Amino acid sequence: MRCIEKLIWVLSLLASSSLSHSHIDATDVSPTNANHIFNAIHSTLRHWESGINHNGVSFFLASVPKGTQFYHGTGSSQPITGTEWLAFVPEHALGFAHRNEWRRPHDERKRLATSQESQHPLDPAVGGQGHMDGTIDGTSDPGRHGYLHIYATAKDLRLLYVDGMSAGPRGSMQSQDRILFNDTIGHPKPGPKPPIGGPPREQERAIEACQMVKEVWGERIDGLVRTEQGFEIILCEFRRDLDVIHISQTKPQDKTNSDDEKKYKSQGKAQNKADTDGEGKRKQHHKSKSVSPRASRGPQRNCCSLAARHDQLIGHKVRLDFDQFVTAYTYDLDLFPDNASQPVLEHIPTEQLEPIRRDINHMVSTLEPSLHAFDWQAVADMIVTRYSDELNILAKGDFASVTFIRERLEKLLEPFLDYRDFNASDAVVDRCQNEFIPNSAPVVSLGGSVVRSVSRRVCSTLVSGLFDRMDLDETVVCFRELV
Repeated sequence: MRCIEKLIWVLSLLASSSLSHSHIDATDVSPTNANHIFNAIHSTLRHWESGINHNGVSFFLASVPKGTQFYHGTGSSQPITGTEWLAFVPEHALGFAHRNEWRRPHDERKRLATSQESQHPLDPAVGGQGHMDGTIDGTSDPGRHGYLHIYATAKDLRLLYVDGMSAGPRGSMQSQDRILFNDTIGHPKPGPKPPIGGPPREQERAIEACQMVKEVWGERIDGLVRTEQGFEIILCEFRRDLDVIHISQTKPQDKTNSDDEKKYKSQGKAQNKADTDGEGKRKQHHKSKSVSPRASRGPQRNCCSLAARHDQLIGHKVRLDFDQFVTAYTYDLDLFPDNASQPVLEHIPTEQLEPIRRDINHMVSTLEPSLHAFDWQAVADMIVTRYSDELNILAKGDFASVTFIRERLEKLLEPFLDYRDFNASDAVVDRCQNEFIPNSAPVVSLGGSVVRSVSRRVCSTLVSGLFDRMDLDETVVCFRELV
């Protein structure tokens, strides 16, 4: 029976943890963990998929073209000059502009940043539920308005994208904290800190990221791209990299909105305590909800669903390099202890993560993000769209006999069959595998080797079901192992 190695579809079930792990060369035609890497490629810059595969362990070079608009919510009408957060869509930023009473005035934060208190984390957004600066020009009047800043990139931005819910809780920050920041988060260095918005750990991550940009990567990139309730950029130099398009005053909050915000504020405090006290200690060996708790940003806004609707727009704002990226799936690591449903890093000694850090540094230091990189995610989309529903039907096995399932397979594979040589199964697999892969696609490519491998496994299983002499139960087992 010609059943192939187990493959997990991104749109059916979560990835299996039973596969072996090894380093993958970009030219390997059948990489180990191809299913997990395929899911990572398919999920990038997509909110719903990132919520399912929330514990990301992959790092991609990203690029944003000059003139692209981004947004920042704050309580100040003055342009940002240093390090802060940028939102991809205005609704995401407006949620922070409308919570201006939750922040200490900017001047006082500057004073604290240079005082003896500066070795301690700066004041958080309440409940760890916000990144953007929410100050209100030196007052704490809960009825005051905020400001929506609209910026455009002054140059092509070079960024590092961290996949998964990389700005959310539930263990999804492990790839940053364990790999990128080498277990330094939670142990802030003494000395002055820039006045950055956000909860304490997030302030540390932003500061640490921008220190790496300057000291480790020689400013070859400009910041990080991450996912939480929406998509965001930690940008290290607002004044240098952005042009101010417009700064709008937002509608003042009324009493009803203020009372609703108090409810979210109370809920947020509990979440922030869990994030601060238990981060890195929580077990991730159970299936988690796909949406980050940080989705509950405010009573009037659901930015998670908003971000999902804008996934296509966001894909036009930032491009990823799928040919050369770094993922923990390509290293000999036990990412799924005790049959965990998501990859976890908390149990892995830091020295075993050092090769990943080294490869990230090499990637950032030697490669140039491209606005014209080949879009392997688009190829993955076409494979998923064509086959995922059909594979689930085949895996259910609701067929009276093997003849009926073969008739369905023949119809599905008809574009690849040559009835002059009907039994040329290898040729059918080749034509099926390459249906969505252009001849001009890069040959030396990690993303390409993964997508080609997954496509071949799917096509091989379909062809096996059609041509191999298996009974109904054996055929259905093959498809159940696939999905």
